Amino acid sequence: MPNILSVLLSALFLLLVGPALSQTASPTAQPPVALPSAMDTPPIELRMSWWGGNDVHRAQLKALDLFERRHPHIRVKAEYTGWAGHLERLTTQIAGGTAPDLMQINWNWLKLFSRDGRGFYDLNRLAGTLRLDGFDRDALAMSTIQGHLNGLPLNMAARLFWFNKTTFDKAGLTVPRSWDELMAAGPRFRQRLGPDYYPLDVNFQDLTAIAYSWIVQHRNRPFIDEAAGRLALSRDDMVAIARLYTRMVENHVIPDARERAAYGNVPPQEMRPWITGRYAGTYQWTSAIGKYVDTLEPGQEVVLAPYPLLPGAASAGLLYKPAMLFAINRETRHPREAALLLDFLMNDPEAAHILGLRRGVPESAAAVAALRQEGLLHGLAWEGRQQIAGLPRTIALTGWFEHARVRDGFQDIFEALGYGRIDAEEAGKRMDEDINAILARVIR
Repeated sequence: MPNILSVLLSALFLLLVGPALSQTASPTAQPPVALPSAMDTPPIELRMSWWGGNDVHRAQLKALDLFERRHPHIRVKAEYTGWAGHLERLTTQIAGGTAPDLMQINWNWLKLFSRDGRGFYDLNRLAGTLRLDGFDRDALAMSTIQGHLNGLPLNMAARLFWFNKTTFDKAGLTVPRSWDELMAAGPRFRQRLGPDYYPLDVNFQDLTAIAYSWIVQHRNRPFIDEAAGRLALSRDDMVAIARLYTRMVENHVIPDARERAAYGNVPPQEMRPWITGRYAGTYQWTSAIGKYVDTLEPGQEVVLAPYPLLPGAASAGLLYKPAMLFAINRETRHPREAALLLDFLMNDPEAAHILGLRRGVPESAAAVAALRQEGLLHGLAWEGRQQIAGLPRTIALTGWFEHARVRDGFQDIFEALGYGRIDAEEAGKRMDEDINAILARVIR
C-alpha cells in the first residue's frame, strides 16, 4: 500500500509540476538575452559651445549631426553665438557652474580661467580616447599649464602681412619685402594714386601687434618678463614703439586715427576703403584672412607678402599661438563622451571634410592628411602656415601680452597719441609706467 501510494503521489507531482520543469530546462523556451549595445546605453546629452559666423555654424552643426549618427546614445546640444559677448557669457557660466561639457575658448583665456592649470579637464587623462599624437609639440606645450593639458588647438595662427596686389600694381610697386620697403611705399601711393590710398591699414590693436614684432626683432628679447611680472623692455624701447607709429602716419603708410574714425566703428574688412582696394594691406591672422578676401570688390587679388625681418634678428617676433582651443569642462559628468566628440571634431576625416579651412588649416595631422588627399589644402591660409614654418621663432609669445587689460592699456595710449593728445615721448613714458602697473596687478 505504501508503495502504491508513493507511485500515485509521484505521478501526480509529475503531472502538475513536470511541464514547468520541462519549460524551464528548455533552451528555446526563454527569450534570448540581448547583448549590450549603444541603443541599450542610457542616453547622454552633451552641451557644446562655440562662436563664429553663419558659415561656421552650418558646418559645425552638420558635423555634430554626423557624430550623433555615429554615436546614437549621445545627443549634443549646440550653443553657438557670434564673437560679441561670448567671453562674458562663458565667464558667467563658469562662475555659476553651468559651463558646457565642451567649449571653444581663446588661448589667452587660460590666464583668466586656469592660471594653475586646473581650470579645465586635463586632457592627458583622456589620452586613451583622445588621439594626441598628431598635434605639434609646440601647440600642445602652449596649451599646457603646470603639466595639465587644458585644451586642444583647432589650429595654430600668426599675424602676417597681406597686400592687395591689384592696388600695388596700379602704384607700380611690388608688395613690400622688408620694413624699409613698407615705409617707402607710402609716399609712392600718395604720389601715384592719390592721398586717399594707403599701402596698409591697421587699427590700434593691429598696431600693437606690429610694434611687438618690430621691437622683438630689434632687441632679440621677449616683450614681457613673466617671472618678474613686468615688461622685459626699457622705456626707450617703448618710446621707439611710439615713434614707429608716428613715422608710419607721417610717411603715409597708414591712415591717421581721425581718417579711420570717419568710416565708423565697423570691422576693418567691412570698411569701404578696404573693399575698394584703397587701403591695400592688413596685418592679420592666418585664421581670419579669408573673411578679408571675401569682402573685396571683384577683380582684386590679395597675396601673402614675405615677412619683414631686420638684419640680425634671431626671432621674427611672431604673434604665433593657438588660434582657438576646445576645452572640456572640469566638472563634466561625461568626460569620456566629451573626449569622443572632441576627437571626432579634431581627427575624423569626414569631420575634416565638413569643416574644411573655415577656421584656418587644422592642427591635427589626421585632418591635414584628409584635406590633402581631397586636394583641399590651398589658398592663403595654407600659404601662411608654410611661411610660419620657415620663420625663426626663438622667442615664444606669452599669453599675458594678449591679456585684455594689457591690450586695452596699449590701445588707450596709442589712441591718445593718434589723436594728438600726447607726443611719442609721453606715449613711451606711459607705456613703461601704465603697462608695468597692469602687469604687476594681473601677474600675481
